[in-house]
Amino acid sequence: MPSFINELMLKELTSVASNATSLILVDHSRLKSEDTIKLRTALRKAGAKLKVSKVRLLRRAIPASAAKLIEKSKGSVGVIFASDMVAAAKVVADLAKEDKVTVRGGLMDGATLDVATIKRISELPSKQQLLGMLVNVLQAPIAGFARVIAAIHTQQGGSAPAVEDTPVAVEAAPAVAGDAAPAV
Repeated sequence: MPSFINELMLKELTSVASNATSLILVDHSRLKSEDTIKLRTALRKAGAKLKVSKVRLLRRAIPASAAKLIEKSKGSVGVIFASDMVAAAKVVADLAKEDKVTVRGGLMDGATLDVATIKRISELPSKQQLLGMLVNVLQAPIAGFARVIAAIHTQQGGSAPAVEDTPVAVEAAPAVAGDAAPAV
C-alpha cells in the first residue's frame, strides 16, 4: 500500500513534469551537500529546478520515453526541470566535467535526448548571446549604409557636421524667398 508521503511526492512530480518543457536526468550520488546547494542555486538562476526522487515514483511521473533512461537506476535520481534547456544543460555539463554528476539523458519537447545530445546542447550559446548576435546581424546593414552615405558625402567635399553644430546650422540657414521677413 503506498504511503501518504509517496502519494504527495508523486503528485508534485507529475505537476512539475507536466509544466516543464524539458528535463534532464542525473545521478547525483557523488554530490556533497555544499555542491548540491551550489547546483540548486545555479539552476534557479538559469530558470530550472532540481528534484530528487525515488526511481519508482519517477517512472510514474515522467513520460514513458524518458522513463526508459532510468531503467537500470536504483535508489534515487535527480531530475532537472527547465524552461531553458541550454542554460540548465550548461550548469549540469560543468558539474559532469568535474565528475560530480552523471547525466543519464533528457527530454525536450517530447523527444528523448541521449548524453551526447545534452552535451552538444550545453555547448550552444546562451539566449542572451543569441539575441546579441541577432541584433548585430540586423544592425550591420544599417551601419554599413550609414558609412557609405558618409563616405560619399566626404568624397563630394562635404564634411560631417559636429553634433553641437547641428542645431545652430539649422537656425542659421537662409530663409526661402517667399518666407523672408522684411528688413528693419
